[in-house]
Amino acid sequence: MSGGLVAALLGLAVVDSLNLSTIAVVILILLTVQRPVATGWVYAAGAVVAFFGLTMLVYFGASFAGTLVEDLATWMRRIIFLGFGAMFVVFGVRRFRTRERRGYPLLRWVNPLTAFPLGIVATLADLPNAFPMFFAVERLIDAEVSAPTAVAALAGYTAIYAVPTVLALVLGIRFKDRPRDRFREIYDRLTSGDVKASRPMAGLHFTLAAVCFVVAAFVA
Repeated sequence: MSGGLVAALLGLAVVDSLNLSTIAVVILILLTVQRPVATGWVYAAGAVVAFFGLTMLVYFGASFAGTLVEDLATWMRRIIFLGFGAMFVVFGVRRFRTRERRGYPLLRWVNPLTAFPLGIVATLADLPNAFPMFFAVERLIDAEVSAPTAVAALAGYTAIYAVPTVLALVLGIRFKDRPRDRFREIYDRLTSGDVKASRPMAGLHFTLAAVCFVVAAFVA
C-alpha cells in the first residue's frame, strides 16, 4: 500500500474511533454495574468483534459488487448528510423551549454474561455513524489492494477504532476512584439540570441543517 493510502486509512480510523455512544456506554458500565471491570472488557470485546465483522462484510460485499462500490459510497454520503440535516432540524426545534435533561442508566441485566451481545447490538445500532469505515473500504478497493492485505489493514483500522474505548476502561480500572469520580461529574453534568431555550442556538442548528441538505444535494 502507498503512504497516501495508509495515511488516509489512519485518518479515517481516528475519526471513526471518536464514537461517543460506545465510550458513553463504557462510562455507564464503570459507574453503574456491580462488576464494572469484567463487564466493561466483555462489552468492549463484543463491540470490537462486531465492528470488525462489519468491515469484513462491507469489504467483501463491495468487492463482489465491483463497480457498484462507487455508487454505494456516493449514496452513503448523501444519506449521511441528509441524516445529519434532519438531526439538526430536530435539535433546532427542541431549542425553542426549556427542557429537562434525562439520564441513561443501564438496566440491571447488564453483566459479564450479557455485555458481549450488548456490545454487538450497540455497534450494529450505531452503524450509520460508521461512515468513515465505508470510505476506508472504498479506498482499499479503488487501490486494488489484495484481499489478505486489505483484511490486515482493516484489522489495524479496527484496533485504532477500539483505542478510546480501551483507554477509558484502562483509566477507570487503573486509577479506580479518581477517573470514576470525573466520569461521574461529566455524566451528571450531561444528564441533569435543564437545557435552556435559545433562539440563537436554534438558528445555528437550522443553518447547519441547511448546509447539510445543500451538500447532500449538490456536493456529495
